[in-house]
Amino acid sequence: MKRTKTLLRFFICLVLANCITILAHTQNKDSLARVYNNETIQTFGRFFIKGSKRLTFGELKNEFSSGITKDLYKKAKGQRVLGGLCTVTAVAALVTGAVLKKQDKNGALPFTILGVALNLGGFNFRNHSTQLLDRAIWQRNKEVLFGVIP
Repeated sequence: MKRTKTLLRFFICLVLANCITILAHTQNKDSLARVYNNETIQTFGRFFIKGSKRLTFGELKNEFSSGITKDLYKKAKGQRVLGGLCTVTAVAALVTGAVLKKQDKNGALPFTILGVALNLGGFNFRNHSTQLLDRAIWQRNKEVLFGVIP
């Protein structure tokens, strides 16, 4: 009889300890889920979402606090500006080529080739900017979720 009571007490303690562990683990999961839903940044095309707020590229600047993420954001911004300049210049070169062609003047082909080349260059710069920004957001989200700041 005494042995049965001891075994029963042991199993009750084991079950209670297991329940406490599960409750503590559930609370950590809920906290992590809350942080994930409210503090991480998600990318949807050219839009950025943090919690329920939509952010622009410029507003992202305030979200990067560590040196790595700030540097990646600055590089992404620079690449984005270069891409925009190449695109605007490409459009100007293509329009100039079209005007010269319409007026039957020489020099239309070089402007057209320049416009296409600049457009491809602009695409490259914008693509690289997107990759850098994705890395910055990934690193920032990692820091927010796990407290990892290198």
